[in-house]
Amino acid sequence: MRHLHTACGLLAAATLVCASGPAAAQAYNSFTLGAGFTPDPQTGTGETGGQTLASRFGPQCSGFIDATPDHTIRVTSPLDLRMAVQSTTDSTLVVVGPAGVFCDDDSGGQLDAQLDARLTPGDYAVYVGHVEQSGRYTLTLTEGSGVASAGGNAQYANFRLGAGFTPDPQTGTGETGGAVDARRYGAHCSGMIDSTPDHRLTITSTVALRLSVRSTTDSSLVVVGPGKVLCDDDGAGALDAAVVDTFRPGEYEIYVGHLGQAGSYRLEITETR
Repeated sequence: MRHLHTACGLLAAATLVCASGPAAAQAYNSFTLGAGFTPDPQTGTGETGGQTLASRFGPQCSGFIDATPDHTIRVTSPLDLRMAVQSTTDSTLVVVGPAGVFCDDDSGGQLDAQLDARLTPGDYAVYVGHVEQSGRYTLTLTEGSGVASAGGNAQYANFRLGAGFTPDPQTGTGETGGAVDARRYGAHCSGMIDSTPDHRLTITSTVALRLSVRSTTDSSLVVVGPGKVLCDDDGAGALDAAVVDTFRPGEYEIYVGHLGQAGSYRLEITETR
């Protein structure tokens, strides 16, 4: 598939121009966005996939993608961004940048991909893939849809929570583990985890939380943030993990691991009174 990338302060120049609004969808467009960006939404178009396995970025990523990004996003200030694909095929989505690796397959419904992510400043590569056959797509970027995805079981969802948050609980899903020993964070941590967080948690005001896992395997849980490393193996019962603690404002990383074999999981975050 032939990809053209625009300059827009991001990559080597091509012949396209930056999107100026939702009516100006450009093939393989690049974006420069920050909190409060206008117009909102912004869109880009293209053809899904390529010859490269998305799993190059981690086992949680699926489908076939191109060797080079379909779009790039320069984030100029911390931004809660929803990235949604509408396509003529079974689409996947991979976003790689300073905040980590984000992947999705079907969270947008109708076999399309969608990601809600908290993006820190920097440059992000966006790959729109497919599971089987290629198709045309439109990528829509919008702010303020809520990185917690309204408690909707978003795969590898990120969360932005404070005291009294709603809806409660918030949930996210994914595949356990990776190639990294959780003991890198301390001898009290167990299992195998991914090299990048499965979820990111932004705490806006001090809140007491319970994070619990339900999985198809023997799960473990690691939460890393300002002044703390929380780890658990079987605290949720039935070989699943849970942690309970008071979280002060800041950025936290959540890793869902496993002991033994990988499996799928559902993470639930609820406020404790």
